[in-house]
Amino acid sequence: MNPARAICVLALALAACQAPPIRRAPEYSSDLVAEGKKLIAQAPARDRNLWRLRVALLALKEGRHAEARELFDQALPPAGTVLTGDATTKRARSLFAPEETKVFYGEPFERAMGWFYRGLLYWRDGEPDNARACFRTAQLFDAAPQSGHRGDWILMDYLDGLASDKLGGDSRAALKRARTAAGEIPLPDYDASANVLVFLQFGFGPLKKSGGDVGERISYAGGNSRTQSARIRTSVKGVNAPALDNLTFQATTRGMRQMDWVLARKARVKKTADLVGDVSFLPGIILTQPEGTRDVGLALLGAGIAAKAVGGSTQPRSDTRTWNNLPQHLAFAALRLPPGSQPLEVEFFDADNNLIPALGRTLTIEVKTRGDTVVFVADK
Repeated sequence: MNPARAICVLALALAACQAPPIRRAPEYSSDLVAEGKKLIAQAPARDRNLWRLRVALLALKEGRHAEARELFDQALPPAGTVLTGDATTKRARSLFAPEETKVFYGEPFERAMGWFYRGLLYWRDGEPDNARACFRTAQLFDAAPQSGHRGDWILMDYLDGLASDKLGGDSRAALKRARTAAGEIPLPDYDASANVLVFLQFGFGPLKKSGGDVGERISYAGGNSRTQSARIRTSVKGVNAPALDNLTFQATTRGMRQMDWVLARKARVKKTADLVGDVSFLPGIILTQPEGTRDVGLALLGAGIAAKAVGGSTQPRSDTRTWNNLPQHLAFAALRLPPGSQPLEVEFFDADNNLIPALGRTLTIEVKTRGDTVVFVADK
């Protein structure tokens, strides 16, 4: 055999022997909740609450209430834990650790939504007193006493009052707060005999992004929703459900977070250090050339290098992890239906009150003989 040909044959044989093993693609099921639980298990500890919240909302949309309840319970720590922070929060406040080092508890609007959904599930389980506590906790997270900002979610106060009304308490203050926050949006008087509570959500919520000179601020890509209202039709009556709370509004109107002051300080340190490094570096190099100024030049050069090191190591970027399957709007309706199997038609309308046929649906619900029947409907 020709030597060159023999070498080629040998090379091909070796290449065939060293071919990489064929790896099977991972198998995915159509069960989004099950796949989400895999992501929770694989996620870093600091991100698990974020995935729990995302998957819990998926489970709620699919009517898998026990799984949703378990995930929300794991993701929603007591208010004191969030307000005081833990070891990861303290680490995130240091100059050289990014904010996303901390365990994810979300921004105030995200925390409020977690407690809103948990309250919905409590009410579904026949515990309106615990549901009311969740709605009040949601308003607590939205409040910022140092800036004079109080919780101004419409639906949280309205549901607080409705639960009180059903429990035989005084609902007037909560209804007044809700109507003040609602402005021109009409809110009906409470009907303690209403036994079907329909919670609705529309559209896609806001997403976080970095802003500021060095990414030290959170800004928002606003959410959007074609749907602006719904109408619920039953065999007995129909009722309108206009959009009440706007999550982009809630995300962008609370004022500065405590962490924003920390990030602003980090940003000042970074910009100052970078400036000192830039100003010192070139003169330091020049002054090291003549023997008489070499010591001064070396000192400037060292200061510039040290400043650049500090500036490069400082981490002022804000945490942009987002609970990204939240809605843009919340809505609610309460009605009275006889016990048993009942049809429920839900229609969705845009800002000009035009019907959006593709989103409409007909449900069959089982109305309880005692207590309230809770229905959750999302347009997406």
